[in-house]
Amino acid sequence: MAEHAMQSLQSLYESRSRLGSLKTAVVALSTSDVEWWAAGPPEVLPWAGSWRGPEAVGRWFDILNGTLEYDAWEPYEYVVQGETVVEFVRAGGRVRANGRRYESDIVRVWTFRDGRITRVRSFYDTAKYVEAMRG
Repeated sequence: MAEHAMQSLQSLYESRSRLGSLKTAVVALSTSDVEWWAAGPPEVLPWAGSWRGPEAVGRWFDILNGTLEYDAWEPYEYVVQGETVVEFVRAGGRVRANGRRYESDIVRVWTFRDGRITRVRSFYDTAKYVEAMRG
């Protein structure tokens, strides 16, 4: 079972390469009831909160990518149990509106069902993102 979850995440990243964007790959590989959640205060971090369904997840990517420009995304560890993969990432970039830099480790918890994404939760140092957003 654990191998299947890791294979599903690897397939997602292979699809990203083939389709040209993580957004397209995630939407294509999501269940109809997918939930995407990101930590933080939505009044400052417009991508924070819960997003349900593939269309909403697509909007999440649009909002995130319209607000932030990542120049570093380095996965460095995975923990797999059953249908869940916990991905540890070193990430950083700039806020598009003000050019301020942010850096944070991100812990992304992927849950799969029959090889499709059913839930994603992203935990990171929200204070660093808030500080960069407020300029």
